[in-house]
Amino acid sequence: MRVISIASDGETRRGSAFILLTFKHQLPPTSSIYPILSPIRFLNLHVGDDDLTCDKDWKHIFKRFRNLLLRQRGVVINGVRITPDIIREHFKSAGLSIDHIRSLFNPDDQQDVKLAFDMLKDIWSLPRQSNNENPSVSAAREALWILGKLLYHLIFPYLCVDLSLSEQLEHLSASAHLALALYTLAGKDFIPTNLYIDMMIMIKNIILSIAKAKVDNPDGEFWIILLGTDRLEELFGILRTMVGTDANSDILQLVSRLSGTTEVSNILAKYPKWDDSPRRLKLPAMSRESNEPIPDSADHIKPGSWRGNVYVKDVSLQTSWNRGRYQVEQSCEFIKSVLAKLDQKEGIDILSPSGTMLFDIPLADDDIDESLECPSPPINSDGSANPDVAETRIEVEDALGELEIVDAANASQKRNIETNIFVNGKFKSKARALAEFSKYRKRAGSTDRLRRVQDIERHIQNKNTGAYMSSESLPPPGDDSDVLLISDCVASLLSCDKKIWLCIGEVNGLKLDGQSVPYINLDILSEDTVSVSYQALGLRPTTLDDDPDGVYDWRTYRMEERSFTVPGRLIQPINPKISQTHITIPWYLFQGTFLVALAASNFQELAVSSFKNIPKIAPSKEYPYRLVSGEIFEVLKIFRC
Repeated sequence: MRVISIASDGETRRGSAFILLTFKHQLPPTSSIYPILSPIRFLNLHVGDDDLTCDKDWKHIFKRFRNLLLRQRGVVINGVRITPDIIREHFKSAGLSIDHIRSLFNPDDQQDVKLAFDMLKDIWSLPRQSNNENPSVSAAREALWILGKLLYHLIFPYLCVDLSLSEQLEHLSASAHLALALYTLAGKDFIPTNLYIDMMIMIKNIILSIAKAKVDNPDGEFWIILLGTDRLEELFGILRTMVGTDANSDILQLVSRLSGTTEVSNILAKYPKWDDSPRRLKLPAMSRESNEPIPDSADHIKPGSWRGNVYVKDVSLQTSWNRGRYQVEQSCEFIKSVLAKLDQKEGIDILSPSGTMLFDIPLADDDIDESLECPSPPINSDGSANPDVAETRIEVEDALGELEIVDAANASQKRNIETNIFVNGKFKSKARALAEFSKYRKRAGSTDRLRRVQDIERHIQNKNTGAYMSSESLPPPGDDSDVLLISDCVASLLSCDKKIWLCIGEVNGLKLDGQSVPYINLDILSEDTVSVSYQALGLRPTTLDDDPDGVYDWRTYRMEERSFTVPGRLIQPINPKISQTHITIPWYLFQGTFLVALAASNFQELAVSSFKNIPKIAPSKEYPYRLVSGEIFEVLKIFRC
């Protein structure tokens, strides 16, 4: 059988020479797999010599999605920016515990597979409708539901052992079409270009590999879980452990030992109970009931545990691909028009959303793939460790000495040790109670033995940078105090065409002393330590359908995504009227006189020193706000800069 693919991991641009080798030319019509693949719309058919393709490890892709959702800039889904603060609030409203949410957003171990799957599954398990009637909350929940659809279709084929190969391809096709539409709408603001490329390379390689298998071995079976670098990592793990203390080897030793590692790998495949695989390679199996919780301990998914039909002769690639597109178009109707426009253009595929291969387009300065960044311990300028880290070390020897003294003093005293404890009206063993209490408080221990026995975590971060301050650690607001919350509607100022204008937006992030917080008391909003992130909303004149009473003459709508981070003093919380004339996502209603007064109020309360903090935006058809005739609503102009 020919070489199907070459596994590759890490950032695509770093291995650009290797990537170009596997994208050398279009699949020639003389290839045996060309008749199978050519009818598939939007599939990229660039291959290397001998139809060589590149692959990306699927577990790394999923971990990078979780890491991406930890970054403060968030992701843009159908015009809505989703930040970590917004995800936390929706998790909280869905009934998830504070400890569970804190564990999901713990940045200390970005390589934990189970932690990544827990977070992504919680996103796709969120209900589509929210009990909160706030338009910002409803729009964010809809965006999270769309993101959950993408994650579900991308991850579920690898976890559900009941799926057939055709069903797996349908899910992957649905995720590819949804990601293509979302990237077309928002570009790098949806997800970084490198992560988008790696995800599409992974899906493309599965399609091409199955086509090659259908030609070379029509009666054979194919497991997509075997793709990636798992088997390579297992092989090197066996190699490093089977030789005792001589873990390192040169090329000659490596060649002579690989045959032995292959035999060991075959034995472990025959007797899976003997195989105690590394924690990072373990993944839980799931049934078709995707709402079931992912178990804490599960065996590594291997072909022996797969129950679905994976014979390649029973698969029609074109049918599965089209069914996947149809399914996602039925659930996410907004992508129909996007994909229909792409159908009318030439040269469009999953790796060329604009007609040009993404490898050939230079990355923008702000197109940074933060999903690859890993936390590192703070280091002083002289190269020494942070003194705060040293202070956390436990004096093990002194503690052991004190323990011996206590034991000697109590040696003569006999006492009964209770093994059970009374918790929430029930008797439980102490071990079980401690396990339940610490379930979501686990942290990755240090790989250094001496540090591990001192209970020092693996990644030591500066807790004053980028941390999240939960509502439990904040002083509670008074009964008569007002607070600014995530998704609240606010007014601010923007600089456009050398003039200052009023801007209406919705909050998507709050920070106090550099730490993300769930709310801000309005009486401290003007302090220098407070910053607010918000997404700008569009304004357009209302019609009688929008407001049958004719009381309000302006309504919000979701314009092209633009988010800004400003000091709290530039923010004015408002509580506008919410529309009631429809069953979809509502909008805010305003009176023109109120907007004029709001603009004047914001300007009067603004200090001269704050002018430099006003964000700048280029004029467009949507901003500054315009009348029905298309003319700019000039009364919202403050003054010329």
